[in-house]
Amino acid sequence: ATPQRIVLADEGKSSYRIIIPVDAIQSEHYAAEELQKYFERISSVKLPIATDDQPMTSHEIMLGDNKHLHSLGLQVDLSRLGSEGFLIKTFNNHLVIVGGRPRGTLYGVYALLEEKLGVRWFTPEVEHVPTMMHVEIPFLDETQKPALEYREVFWTEMLRDADFAARHRLNGHHYHLTEKHGGRAVVFYPFVHSLDQLIPREICKQHPEFWPMIDGKRISGYVQRCLSNPELVKIAVERVRKWVEEHPDATIIDVSQNDTGNWCQCPECKVFDETEESPAASLIRFVNTIAKSIEQDYPNIRVETLAYQYSRKPPKTLRPHRNVIIRLCSIECCFSHPLESCLSEENKSFRRDIEAWQPVSPLLYVWDYTTNFAHYIQPFPNLEVLQANVMFFVKHGVKGLFEQGNYSPGGNGEMAPLRAYLLAKLLWNPDTDVQKHLDDFLEGYYGRAANAVRAYIGLLHRKVREKNIHVHIYDPPTSPFLDDEFLEEAERLFDEAERLAESDDIRFRVQVARLPVWYVKLATNRVKGEERLELLHRFLEVARRAGVTHISEGMKLDDWAKQISKE
Repeated sequence: ATPQRIVLADEGKSSYRIIIPVDAIQSEHYAAEELQKYFERISSVKLPIATDDQPMTSHEIMLGDNKHLHSLGLQVDLSRLGSEGFLIKTFNNHLVIVGGRPRGTLYGVYALLEEKLGVRWFTPEVEHVPTMMHVEIPFLDETQKPALEYREVFWTEMLRDADFAARHRLNGHHYHLTEKHGGRAVVFYPFVHSLDQLIPREICKQHPEFWPMIDGKRISGYVQRCLSNPELVKIAVERVRKWVEEHPDATIIDVSQNDTGNWCQCPECKVFDETEESPAASLIRFVNTIAKSIEQDYPNIRVETLAYQYSRKPPKTLRPHRNVIIRLCSIECCFSHPLESCLSEENKSFRRDIEAWQPVSPLLYVWDYTTNFAHYIQPFPNLEVLQANVMFFVKHGVKGLFEQGNYSPGGNGEMAPLRAYLLAKLLWNPDTDVQKHLDDFLEGYYGRAANAVRAYIGLLHRKVREKNIHVHIYDPPTSPFLDDEFLEEAERLFDEAERLAESDDIRFRVQVARLPVWYVKLATNRVKGEERLELLHRFLEVARRAGVTHISEGMKLDDWAKQISKE
C-alpha cells in the first residue's frame, strides 16, 4: 500500500468502526471502549464497536489479532511482541493496533491516543483531551516493546487509580489492576522484608537457636535469622510451598531479609560469609535452597530476595539459582547526580555492586528511591537525573524497576504529580524525550503559571549543581542548597505563578507546589512570632485541602503541626 495519511473523522462524521476479535479478552474489549470514549471526546464522533465475524468494510480500526487483519494479508509475529508489545500500522484506509496478550493491544490504544492524538493523563483528576473537527493521522508502521518487564511507580498519585496506572502502561503489584487492564505482570507474596512471616517469632521462641547470634549471644526481636540452621531451612521450605498453594495468583515468592541489620554471625554463618566476602552469602545460600526445592513442582514461580544494605555486595563465588531474582536497592546513594557519574563514595560503591551482580544474577530488579523519606514535602532536586538513572539501570541488565516515593494515603509530596508522570514515561521507554514530557506536564497542569514553576525547578537544581551538593533520602531541611537566597527567589517565583494562574484550580495547584518552600521556612525557624503562626496556618490550610496526611514516612501532618506550633 502507498503510504498515506488517513482521515478518521471530519466535521463530526466518520466512516470508521472499531473491530475486535469475536473471542476478544477483557483487556481488548476495554481497549475498544477506551478508544471509543476518548475519540468521541476528541471528535464528537462515537465510533461503533463490532466483532470480526461481521463482513469487513473499507474503513476500520482493527484491534487485536482478528480475522479482518488476516484478510488484509498482514502477518504479525505476536510472539515477538511478548505480553505487552504492540504494532500500530496504517494500511490503505485501515488502522491496525495489535499487541501481545494480555496487555499489548490496550497499550497500543493508549499510545495512539497519547502520542498521535494528543491526549494527556497528568493525574487521575487532571487530563487534557484536545478537540478536533478534523482528525487525521499520518502513515504509521511502528512497533513498541517496553525495556522493562516490571514497572512500578510507587507514588500515591499512581497507586490510587488503576485506570490511570494502566494508561501510563504500568504493570506493578500494587495497582489493583484487573482483567480489563490485562492484570499485573508480577504478583508478589509476600512483598519484601519477609523473614518474620517466613520464620515467625513464635517459632523462634520455641527454637532459640533460630535467632541470629551477635557478639556471641542469640538476639531476639526484629532481627534476621540463623539461616544456616538445617531445621530452620526445612521449616522455610515447607512454608514457602504452603504460600504457593495458598496464593495461586502469585508469580514471585519473596524470601528477603527484615528491614534491619542484625544478621547472624554464629560460627557457621560467619565463616561462610567471610569466605564469600559478603554477608549476602548465607542469605543467597538459604534462598537458593528454597528456590531449588520448588523449581520442579512450580516452574513458573520465581523466588526474589533483596540485595539491600548489608547484603548489597554479591558473594565472591556463590551464584543465585536460575529461578532467583535479585532486587538491588539504591538506598545509600546520592540522588542529585547521576548514579553512573557521581563521584560520591556511596555511588561509587553502588556502581561496583550493580556491575558485580549483572553477570551473575539470573534476573535483576532494582528498588530505587525518588523522594526524601524524612521530609516528604522538602525540595528534592532529582528531576534532572531520573532519566540518566533509569538508563543506567537498563544498561546494567535490570528488567524490573520499583520507584519508591511518597506512598502515604494523601500523597502530594514535593512535585509528586510531575515526578510520578515522568517516571511512568521513563519506565516504558528510558530513551523518551523527558524535556517534552516535562513541558507537556507543566503547561497542561499549571497553565499560564508554567514558566514560573519551570523557573523554580531550574533554580532548585541549579543550586545543587553549582554547589556540587550530594543529596540523600534522609537529608534535613538545613541542607546547604536550601539557603536564604534560594528561599527568597523561590517565593518570588511562586508569587508570580499565583498571579499568572488563570483559574482557582490552577492557583491551588501552584500553592501545593509552593508548600516545600514554606516547609523549609517552618522547619528551620526562618520566620518568627506572628509571621510564623500565619505561615503555619497557610501551610496547613493548603496541605489539608490537598489531602496531605504525612510529612514523612513516620510522621503524620497533624503530629508535625503540633510539634511545630510549640517551637
